[in-house]
Amino acid sequence: MLQLLSLTLAYDDTRFFGSVMFTDPTHPDDNPAAVLMDHTDEPPWFRLTNVDPDGQDRSVPAMVEAERIMRFLLRYTPERIGRTPADFPQP
Repeated sequence: MLQLLSLTLAYDDTRFFGSVMFTDPTHPDDNPAAVLMDHTDEPPWFRLTNVDPDGQDRSVPAMVEAERIMRFLLRYTPERIGRTPADFPQP
């Protein structure tokens, strides 16, 4: 189970970028997991890149949590990147 350590997200007129960091309470001495987020021009409107080169798989816990956070943020603030709520259908 991961805990959110830090979330940084910056917007300009139609784009965004940022990062999210997680800690693992069961391994407190490990380095935090960090995922970079960037805008894309096609669905799902964002790209995730794990800082750990071995953690690019979408099933890695940090990637799963980062995607969940981005979908939540973009569902409720789509106008910040020039989108509408219809661009973010509910699963």
